[in-house]
Amino acid sequence: MLERSSPIPLYHQLKQLLAAKIQAGDWKAGDLIPAEAELQATYALSRTTVRLALRELEVDGTLSRYRGRGTFVSKPKLTHSSDPARGLASALEAQGIAASWRVLAADWVDPPEDVRVQLQISNDARAYCLKRLRLAGEEPIGLHIAHVAAPFADTLNSTALGEGSSLSYLDHHVAVMGGSAERLIDATVASPEDAALLEIEAGTPMLRIRRLIVSRGGAPIEHCQSIYRGDRFQYHVRSPAAASDRNRD
Repeated sequence: MLERSSPIPLYHQLKQLLAAKIQAGDWKAGDLIPAEAELQATYALSRTTVRLALRELEVDGTLSRYRGRGTFVSKPKLTHSSDPARGLASALEAQGIAASWRVLAADWVDPPEDVRVQLQISNDARAYCLKRLRLAGEEPIGLHIAHVAAPFADTLNSTALGEGSSLSYLDHHVAVMGGSAERLIDATVASPEDAALLEIEAGTPMLRIRRLIVSRGGAPIEHCQSIYRGDRFQYHVRSPAAASDRNRD
């Protein structure tokens, strides 16, 4: 119970108490926890104190709050890695979760200007666009929009569009196997259109990954922009703790 004479703030004590209930299994992933008013009455706390505790648990990723629905125990986050041997599909399968894709569109398009620049194609050239939802079981967790340069689009493996990694449809290509990938990672929010596809609220925090695949000879092959739900996803990067890195932060 709460110790009101303790120097530890009451909101932090409540946070620890609620977290302990989750760790003990009293509340499981996906469970709706008591409303703010109920927590106020149960622990004889102010609304501000209860909100501070819930907010910290939300920031920690322990709870997820949805307007009009309540506060739920979060599901464990899924982890993606830049290591091809430990990609998201492998991580999901290791947890007993089927990883798959739902193809939303696959056709030749006039790509956006930023994609033209990345793929180094002229204004009148088209690119093959592939739009897919990444599914964890039946749950949509990410949206991929990839543009493939024309010289490589004719040889993509259409049978791999619904399974494997995000690059399975191209990884048989010699140019891809000998090439390299560059990734930019930042934060964004879900647009109304993206939110509808991902079954979340518009404005939900998202992790965005922009990837450019280049052949060994320097020819751009694919540009892909992916967004993943911030409540369900995290990106893991491992690198050597080189001496030259110590002064870069």
